[in-house]
Amino acid sequence: MYANRASWLATPTAALSIWMMSSAALAADAKTAEDWFRDGMEAMQAGKLADATNYFQFCVQVKPDLKECWFNLGVAFGRQRDYAREASAYLEAVKLDPMYSKAHFNLAVAFEDLGRQIDALKHYDLALTAEPTAIDAHLNRAMLLLAMDRIDDAITGFEKSVKLQPENAEAYYDLAEAQQIKGNKAQEPERTQWLRRSISTYQMCIAKDPAHHRAWYNIGVIQHKLKDLDAEASAYRKALELRPKYTPALFNLAFALRDKGDKPAAKIAFEAYLAAAGASKQEVRFVDAAKKELAKL
Repeated sequence: MYANRASWLATPTAALSIWMMSSAALAADAKTAEDWFRDGMEAMQAGKLADATNYFQFCVQVKPDLKECWFNLGVAFGRQRDYAREASAYLEAVKLDPMYSKAHFNLAVAFEDLGRQIDALKHYDLALTAEPTAIDAHLNRAMLLLAMDRIDDAITGFEKSVKLQPENAEAYYDLAEAQQIKGNKAQEPERTQWLRRSISTYQMCIAKDPAHHRAWYNIGVIQHKLKDLDAEASAYRKALELRPKYTPALFNLAFALRDKGDKPAAKIAFEAYLAAAGASKQEVRFVDAAKKELAKL
């Protein structure tokens, strides 16, 4: 795995040469790597990312085997959205320490930002090899698998996350979403089985975090697919108890009440949605649909 990782280096010499300070200039400055490291940390804390980048670059030039400095250089590049050089810096860090879990994790994230999903997956795996209980790596890896349409593998990954942190509401939420996607893509009877399993997992999420309005909303969406209008409307109301102006729940509740034949309640819900949506550009299409339905009522 270490040999394969070397092939992912994107001409690091060319990428780094633009900031290399001459040996004479460095010698004249008389600062140690630790001095540059400290300067870089102070600049980062002050939000001076360009300065921090320069200081960490000087640090690794003085002491190329300081993995923490390569790591922080990657962080500085990442905060400037320079993902290619961010990845190059993390690659240097993991060359120095192949078991540097945090660097593998950040490198995987950088590769995701670069659209290199296969490389990202490899480094999530390496991060977990170094630190098998790293929950963020498990969750990000599973989310990446979901994005790659490897739904079964994603579900397995989220299940591991739940086992590692059984009190983590977001782990249950992510697992429930993956199960929901699985159900949406399945044929009966598996479709209904997966959707009901997803509801149960969302309920586990809510048990861990009673204020999780998005879990209630997604339960409503699933109940709509299962054609249970009462349960659908009830779930949206639960979401709105937690977040009264949550526009997706207001919008869907209005249609659920309309479909139930409760025109007065539907009218109130549509009006509440329009008031909450206001002039938001993101809501334009939904606002138009709500106005049309409200006119019919």
